Amino acid sequence: MMFDSYHWQEALIDDAELASARSRLASGEGEGTDFLALLRSDCSVAVGVALDHYHHAETMTRFGDNNPFDPYSDEVLERARSILKSPTVLKSETGAYEDGANHSSALLVMTILVDPDAPEDRQAITSALQKASTRVSLEAAAEAAGVILSDASSLDQDLLNALADIILDESRDVWDRVRGIVALGNVTDRRAGDVLAKAARQKNPKIQLEAAIILSSRHMSTHRTAIEEITSSWPEDADYPQSLVLDALRAANTDGP
Repeated sequence: MMFDSYHWQEALIDDAELASARSRLASGEGEGTDFLALLRSDCSVAVGVALDHYHHAETMTRFGDNNPFDPYSDEVLERARSILKSPTVLKSETGAYEDGANHSSALLVMTILVDPDAPEDRQAITSALQKASTRVSLEAAAEAAGVILSDASSLDQDLLNALADIILDESRDVWDRVRGIVALGNVTDRRAGDVLAKAARQKNPKIQLEAAIILSSRHMSTHRTAIEEITSSWPEDADYPQSLVLDALRAANTDGP
């Protein structure tokens, strides 16, 4: 299967050796030495291509494939961290698909390799959420935030606040806000439920529904009142996915407080 990158297909690499390494990886005939040559280079396009290859290879493991770049995970993580500390690059300078593609590639890797208890990763993802200027970077930052908030030994309030700012901002695009809600899908801390309950009481029906789905599956015991308020105007035989929330509420009422 041919794969070049997510964000850098039209971006050229001037260095002939790096360009050849890129071509070999894209053809499926590349080796670890080709991957490392790109990853360790000073060329933002080359590094971005390497990070995209790592993420793509990791996503293919769900189909039974091995990630051939897994032995280099530590180095990939450090490279991604360093990129997030550096300025975003402009597409006019690199030929990338969009501005900030270097951060987008780094954030995609962070969704896999982020250390939930590492302060530098928490801070980096919090900053990425606050500065995200494209859908790709926002979605990846939100996904990484969700990993941290669900898996860390303690909840990072600053990170939760950054997501809440997105979720509760009624002036933002609904797509952005839903990405923030989805990021809280596996977070069981009551403070995450508090954010979702606030979102569910807002006027936008899409936001209400997305928040209610997670509240009903993760926070029924602490936020049943909010769920009852949201669903009070729904028909009892509502279609999917509203039915998910109603079924969860009925089950909770049957089980008792």
